[in-house]
Amino acid sequence: MSTNLDKINLYRAVYDAKALGLEVKGISCDKAVYKGDKARKFREAIARIKDFGYTAVKPKPKYLGKAVPVSGNGNTTD
Repeated sequence: MSTNLDKINLYRAVYDAKALGLEVKGISCDKAVYKGDKARKFREAIARIKDFGYTAVKPKPKYLGKAVPVSGNGNTTD
């Protein structure tokens, strides 16, 4: 059984955006069939459960260091 890979990810992306209060619409466009469908379906099922938990709990982000300004030449991140 083959599925549309883009459509699988689309459902989760639209759910996440709506759960975060965004007004969105999703359009699937990729019609190709890819190898490894069963593994992808399983991974997406687990990811949906994880995303449901995140959107229900809405944990605060964790920052791993000092804020880096977006202005400048980028040498700060080297």
